[in-house]
Amino acid sequence: MEWAYMDARNGRPPRILVVDDDTHLLLAVKDILNDAGYETRTAADGHAAIQRISTFLPDAIVLDLMMPYVNGFEVLDWLKQQGISVPVVVATTDEDRTAAELGVVVKLAKPFTMDQLLDSLTLALGG
Repeated sequence: MEWAYMDARNGRPPRILVVDDDTHLLLAVKDILNDAGYETRTAADGHAAIQRISTFLPDAIVLDLMMPYVNGFEVLDWLKQQGISVPVVVATTDEDRTAAELGVVVKLAKPFTMDQLLDSLTLALGG
């Protein structure tokens, strides 16, 4: 498995926020990303993600679109309204919209492999 690159500006691993209401997937992705050298935090819904973004300051977000309470579309809208520019990898079963239409860097189709996830993050982070 390829290790995450260190941020050249401050020598720390990239911070990734993973947002998904599927607890098993959330924990599996967190473990994989931590093992790959990323600093990873999680949120189980969009509301928790919004709270976490302001304190964690992620370098990229892996975001599920279909969640209860505050969904991924609302998180994307909130980011835009706040003027927060962070690369987003959308993990979704939605086949109707492209990444460009969603305003994200990568659209990752569920189910995905961990290699696909790591490749998507590398792309999102400009690597």
